[in-house]
Amino acid sequence: MSTTPTKLKANKPAGKTVIMFGLDKDRKPQAARFTGENEALLARAAATKGLRLAVPATRRHFEVVNKLPAGRLHANGNGLVPNVDQHLYDQINSLVGGDPGTISASPPKSWAQLAPGHLVIARATADEGWWPAIITKRSNDTLTLKWRDYPSESEIVRPVSSVALLNND
Repeated sequence: MSTTPTKLKANKPAGKTVIMFGLDKDRKPQAARFTGENEALLARAAATKGLRLAVPATRRHFEVVNKLPAGRLHANGNGLVPNVDQHLYDQINSLVGGDPGTISASPPKSWAQLAPGHLVIARATADEGWWPAIITKRSNDTLTLKWRDYPSESEIVRPVSSVALLNND
């Protein structure tokens, strides 16, 4: 055994940190951090539970994220996301740009079933790609949408026929 002091290395996360957060069926805030987990499984679990995902990038983000409990992702893709304090949940929402509203955990099977709370994929413009959006209002064949990942952006209006449904299979 060496008597020479060794410099301790700082523990770095084993992989990318992702947070999953949202409101449960009783509208109570819940959130957890996941490090090094399969992002496809996290996305599927979040969609199934009507939750959002975010990736912290700055020191300020990690100051808040490190207060979150660690989540557990099970082999079947279900995630365990515990309830958190409302103040902590509000901090997360302010960091990601606000709360887009409740996201339905059960996706519609057809365009006829689209209703407020459903998550769809829409285009911002013809030149841009497709992005997740939440339906906030439906009037006949017209949808009012809020971008899931950019809730502070203005709502947009699109025809029902111009959005894509998510496959939950």
